[in-house]
Parts: sequence; C-alpha cells; structure tokens
Amino acid sequence: MNSFKEKFKIAKILASLFTHSSTPEEEKMYKEWIEGHPENSELGTRILNQENYERNNRLLQQFPPHNAWKRIKPLLDNRQIKIRPTWARASKYAAVILFILLPTFLLIYKVTEKSISEIAPGVHDGEVTLSNGNTFKLSDHSLPEGAVKVFTIDTEGINYQTPSNKPQVKEMRNTLRTLHGMECHITLSDGTNVHLNAQTRLTYPICFSGKERIVEVEGEAYFNVATDKEHPFIIQTPHNMVKVTGTSFNIRAYDDEPEESVTLVNGSVTINHEGEEYPLAPCQHFVYDKNSSQTSIRNVNTELYTSWESGAFFFINKPLEEVFAYLSKWYGFRYSFRDEAAGKVKIGAYLNRYKNMNPIIDMIEDLNLVRISQKDDTLYITTK
Repeated sequence: MNSFKEKFKIAKILASLFTHSSTPEEEKMYKEWIEGHPENSELGTRILNQENYERNNRLLQQFPPHNAWKRIKPLLDNRQIKIRPTWARASKYAAVILFILLPTFLLIYKVTEKSISEIAPGVHDGEVTLSNGNTFKLSDHSLPEGAVKVFTIDTEGINYQTPSNKPQVKEMRNTLRTLHGMECHITLSDGTNVHLNAQTRLTYPICFSGKERIVEVEGEAYFNVATDKEHPFIIQTPHNMVKVTGTSFNIRAYDDEPEESVTLVNGSVTINHEGEEYPLAPCQHFVYDKNSSQTSIRNVNTELYTSWESGAFFFINKPLEEVFAYLSKWYGFRYSFRDEAAGKVKIGAYLNRYKNMNPIIDMIEDLNLVRISQKDDTLYITTK
C-alpha cells in the first residue's frame, strides 16, 4: 500500500463496508487486505467497530464531503474509478478513512481553521476559602452564611486590615485563589499588600499572632511587606522559604513550571532551601531548578520579572514555549505547538497586559517565523 491510489482504494472499500453498501467484490478485496498483514486486520477492525461510530462521526463534521472529494479526485486517474450510486453516500467516509490511513493527507485536505476570535485579558477577581471550608467569589459581593466579618471587599480585592473593629480571631486561616484569567489584591491584617497573578493560591491567617507572620503561596505573587522587625514575615513555597522584615519582591512558584524564583526589588530577603540560606540584595534574582536541584543568584533588571504587577508583559529573547505558558495563565486560552521548532523561536516585546491578546498574536506573526491558527478554542503554532 505504497501509493496514494492504493490507499484510496482501501479507504473506499472500508467506507463501503462502514455504510453497509459494499459489493461482494469489495468484501473479497477487504478479506485479502486484512489477511495480508496483521496491522491491516487491526486497523480495519478499529475503523469498522460500531463503538467508534460517534468518534468517527465527530471527525466527519470537520470534512465537508464535497470539498474533500473535490481535492482528492485530481490526484486519481479518473478512468480507473467506477462511481456507483451508493458511492455518494460513502465518499465522505472515504475521505476520513484516508486521513487515518495516510497522515500526510492533511497536506492534501486541510481542515478549515477559523480566524482567531477575540481573546480578552483577565479580570480582577478571586475565590476565598474560609477556615470552615465554605467558598465564595469576591465578585459575588456576598459572604457565605456564618462567615466571620473580618475583612472588606472592594473593586481591587480583599482587605483584612479593615474594619477596625473586627474580632481578633486567632489560629484561623483562609485561602485566596485566582483561577485562569484572574488577578487579585489582598491586604493582610498587618498591612502587607499582596498582588496575586493568575492561577495563584495564598494561604494566610485572619490575624497574625506569635513571633512570625507566616503565609504560604503557590503560583506568582508580588509582595509589599509591612515593616515589623520584631515579627519577621515568612513565605513558604513548595520548595523554599523566604524570610523578610519589610521589603518588595516577586515570587514565582508554579507547580507546572521547572523553576521557582524570587526577585528582590528593594529591602532584603533571605531564602532558605533545604537548610542552606541565600541572602538577596536589591536587583538580585534567585532561581531553584527543580530538574537539576541547583540554585543560582544573579543580578537582573527586575522589570523583566515584575512588569506584570504594573500592567505589562516584558520579554527579552524568550522562547515562544515560555511566552505562551505565561500568557495562557492570564488570557485563559489553550495552545499547542505543532512542531518543536515553533516553541524554540525567541521573541522580545513590551506589551500592555490589559489589552486583548490579538495584537500580540499579530506581532508574533509579523516576525514571519511562525503561523498561529485557531481551532476549537485552541491556538496552534507552527513554523513557516
């Protein structure tokens, strides 16, 4: 089955069998084909299995039968094709079966891809889980029944520093979580401000007590820690612990990324990793590589790691696989690289975080290195 015509011939027979319109001659040819090689028998059984009907039917919806036949026909010798009345019914199945038999069929018949729809930026919102397990969204502007009023909610987020007459509840911890396409601000009871990026979780006490102010974070967050030398502020991530007294810095600790990092803007922090301490000075960037278990510190332009907090994306010589991983969290889209080379293409850009993503897509395509298309709400990136 080396030629296109041979594959089409088998696809035609399978399509006739699938639609119960086969002739005795086709049934005989099918028997000879499956006996010719074990893989043929397995493939034929899979295609004709009625349990696969719905899946095959959904696949067929992507292939308008007239267009499929129109593209296939020029590749065949028309004198060798006998068209029966029942063939009109089976032709669209043959197009799909040919796609299964011949992966390069996509070069002959390309599924129509819609123009890229508008991809809106994320919003200010968050989901709070109270110490009793009840959950609510900040955008709901209403509290679950029985919730202790220890905070206020506004357009920016949630504030535990007000109201001033709140009950001093100890040993109770809440969790603020942002989903895909969300960001949120929170003011903790000590006045510390935290800006949560998309897909981030912050667990914190309603009121700080004891000698240390301890919170936990997973994802990305920018901290402006209220100064209190008597009560150090400690942030626990999945792999590190960051200790501060009063400072501004960014933490990035997503579980689906190969690195955890801390970027210090001003003040001082000390990172504890497996018993080893790593002090940071302003404009230094700490990285823990999960794959190699190695740590490193280097001087950086902090804006590269904190620009999201002020409403921008800043990339310098970043591969598209990292860029899309970053953007997808904020814009909430799915994506797939059709080939490895596309993900390795590097770009540089300074972009407005609160604008639609479509201009970013246009900018990337203007580089004339990759093509971006959309199908079923997924962006596909291929090299040109």
